[in-house]
Amino acid sequence: MNEFIKRLTSKRSLFIKILIASFLVNLLALATPIYVIQVLQRYIAYGVTSTLFTLVIGVSFIVIFEFFFRNIRHRMAREYELSNIVLMNTVLNKLSSIKSHIYETSSNFRNDIINKNLSIIQNVYSATRFLIIIDVPFSLIFLIALFLIHYQLGFLTLIFLTLPFIVNSVYREKLDNLSKQSDLLNVNSYRIFDNVITRNITIKFYNLIKAISANWNFIANKIASNRENTESEKNLINSYTTGISSFLTIVIIGWGATLAVDGQISVGALIGANILAARALMPIVKFTQMQDSVLKGQNANNDIKNFLSISSDKNQGRELRNYKAEISCKNLQFTYPNKRNPIFENLNFTADAGKILVITGVNGSGKSTLIKTIAGILDLNKGQILVDQVDLSQLSLNWYRNQIIYSPQEPKFIDGSLSENIIGTNKMENKTLNAVLKDADLLNYINNHEQGISMKLDNRGEELALGIRKRISIARSIINDGQIVIFDEPTEGLDEVGKQSVISLIDKFKKKNKTIIIATNDQDIINNSDKLVDLNKINKLQK
Repeated sequence: MNEFIKRLTSKRSLFIKILIASFLVNLLALATPIYVIQVLQRYIAYGVTSTLFTLVIGVSFIVIFEFFFRNIRHRMAREYELSNIVLMNTVLNKLSSIKSHIYETSSNFRNDIINKNLSIIQNVYSATRFLIIIDVPFSLIFLIALFLIHYQLGFLTLIFLTLPFIVNSVYREKLDNLSKQSDLLNVNSYRIFDNVITRNITIKFYNLIKAISANWNFIANKIASNRENTESEKNLINSYTTGISSFLTIVIIGWGATLAVDGQISVGALIGANILAARALMPIVKFTQMQDSVLKGQNANNDIKNFLSISSDKNQGRELRNYKAEISCKNLQFTYPNKRNPIFENLNFTADAGKILVITGVNGSGKSTLIKTIAGILDLNKGQILVDQVDLSQLSLNWYRNQIIYSPQEPKFIDGSLSENIIGTNKMENKTLNAVLKDADLLNYINNHEQGISMKLDNRGEELALGIRKRISIARSIINDGQIVIFDEPTEGLDEVGKQSVISLIDKFKKKNKTIIIATNDQDIINNSDKLVDLNKINKLQK
């Protein structure tokens, strides 16, 4: 509820306008019970047709005005929904700015959960629900009218107005716990479906369907039990609410009848009082019925706030001028979270401009991890990476990344065309682009495709052969003509022609006096290197 109040009061002038409109809407809503009272007291008592005609015309105009005011009020309240769009943009910006180290070392990022939470927030923090909350205090208008008819009817209604709040407070904590359990179970069920879809061949070939089925049956039973309990609690609350409404009518009519017989109120006032009591209770009933949604919105909002508190990349820092791009690594140590032993430690070496430094080692020795620390993707546990004797932590990451020609071991692409994945939104002359594609040995592949460089990458390029993905990765890396070259297994998955094009490209970089760091076990590249960092030997010494 705090989030509703925060959003309502964030735009004070709009809030005041909606309050005024709400006051008018609820004031105009008094017309119907007043109309009933007047018809019974004046027309039926005296039978003057002109009186009835005047009352009908008058109340009809008021109902029309109420209709327009309600729609105008709803249109104004929709401005509060703009906060949902702002939040979605904030989440997207946060996703793009979270420290790369966190993405690489954490498996807790779930786009389905983030999307679900944003969807819940959009549904919960809507104009209709804002107006339900705003209407609650205006029950006093109908309550005051009841007191004016007879104070006893006013007191009786006041008692009944408190009952939905009491019911809500009794069941709120239980519903909250059931809602949290439901969210957790839905996450687990998503993981099972994701495993079946993305690990289908693994499941079929290695007879894992029984394990998947056992997990699914367990989760499905839990989901069914949770849903049954939740629906039972909701039905119980709705039953209480319906009962409160019914008993309110019984009490008002019953007690009001004794007052009418005693001559304290008229029959018309009695019927009007019943209508007023129902109108007073209506916004409170709506308010209590939306509490389940409010709880879901509150939990989703808290999850998004926790997500937004995650550390972002440090974009502030130094930008070097006229630098040589000498990379010095001193006493490097890196350990993945929840791992006991470091991938490497006390690692020292220097990569010089115009030289090729090769990092080699068996699978799992830490080649890719070391490459990612040098590229500023992973944060070290200990040690320093110096760029021209300046600590990498002091540099602007945006600036540093723009100085790097980087091709990872496992290239990833975004939904879009091949052109968008290679050059993004940059402008480039065809001559220059063709030279890049030729250097990456990608030109023939593109020319043989009917859509050329405008071809769409289905499934974000996952269906492309590894060799083609490697070529695309190298092409987009050399678009950025940085001074530092960092390649991770650049010839993996390439045929002999592709391999030779990479070796030729590395020779070009060397002639341009770039600092070249390559993680590979390719013997041809190792033979052509100026310096070798063998992680196999280093790890043996450390042990």
